[in-house]
Amino acid sequence: MDPKPRASFAESPTVFFEEGMRRIARERMAGLPIVNPKIDVRAVDFRRWGNDWIGVMVTPWSIAAVYVCGVAESWVEVPVGKVRLIELPAGDFPFISVEDPILGRFLSLPLKSPVLDMADQETADEFARVALKTMLTTSSIPEDDEDATAWAPPAADGTLRRVIPIKVEPPKNYLETPALTPRPEPKKIDENEKFSRRDFFGRGRRWVEKKAEAPEKHHLEAARAGELPTEAKAPDAAAPALEPQADAAQSAEGRTKP
Repeated sequence: MDPKPRASFAESPTVFFEEGMRRIARERMAGLPIVNPKIDVRAVDFRRWGNDWIGVMVTPWSIAAVYVCGVAESWVEVPVGKVRLIELPAGDFPFISVEDPILGRFLSLPLKSPVLDMADQETADEFARVALKTMLTTSSIPEDDEDATAWAPPAADGTLRRVIPIKVEPPKNYLETPALTPRPEPKKIDENEKFSRRDFFGRGRRWVEKKAEAPEKHHLEAARAGELPTEAKAPDAAAPALEPQADAAQSAEGRTKP
C-alpha cells in the first residue's frame, strides 16, 4: 500500500519513509545514472528528538538526515526551500524544508549525494549510522572554555549559529620548526660587477669614441685608469715611426711652391 502524506507522527516514521522512498525509486529514479544498484532504501536509527523524530534515509541516489514532525502543535513551520536550524548536541545544523507529494512536509539535510562510490549496503548503512551518531554527540570540549574559538557563518537572517568550539593551540616547538619553503639566500654581488648591462656597454662605447678622437692621449689615460684590456699588446717596434711635424710642414710647403 502506497503511503499518504501525514502532518505528524505519533510513532516512528521508519516504515512510512521506507515505503515512500521505494515508490520514488520506482517512479522517478529508475534508470538514472546517479542510481547505485548496489544500494537499497533503508531508514537508519530513527528516534525521538524532543517532540519530533530524527533519523537518516539511505537511498540508491543519496544519504540524508531527516527531521520529521512528531507533535503538530509544537512544530515550527518553515516555507518550502528555506532553512531551519536544528539545535543538536554537536551544533546547529541547517535542514531544508521539503514538500513531496508522496512523503509530505519534512526537513532534510543532505549528507552524501550521489552514492556511486558506496561498495555495498552495509557500507552505506554504516556511513549513515556514524553521521547521525556524530550529530547527536556532545563535543568533549566545554563550550565555556575561554581558550576555545568557535566561528561559523551567520544564517540567512543574520543570526549567529552555535557551533562546536575548537581549542586552537600552536605546536610546542613551533619556533624551532623550519619553514616549509626556505627563503632564498641573497645573491652575493662582486665589487667589480656593480654596474648594469647598460653601463657595461656604455663604457665600451665611450672607450671606442675616445680612442677614435685621440688615440695617443687615450692610450696614456687608459693605461693609468686600467681601462685597456689585459690582452692588449704594445705597438709593433717594426712599425714606421711618425714623421716629425716640422719636416711634414716643410715637405708640404715645398710641394705647394713652384
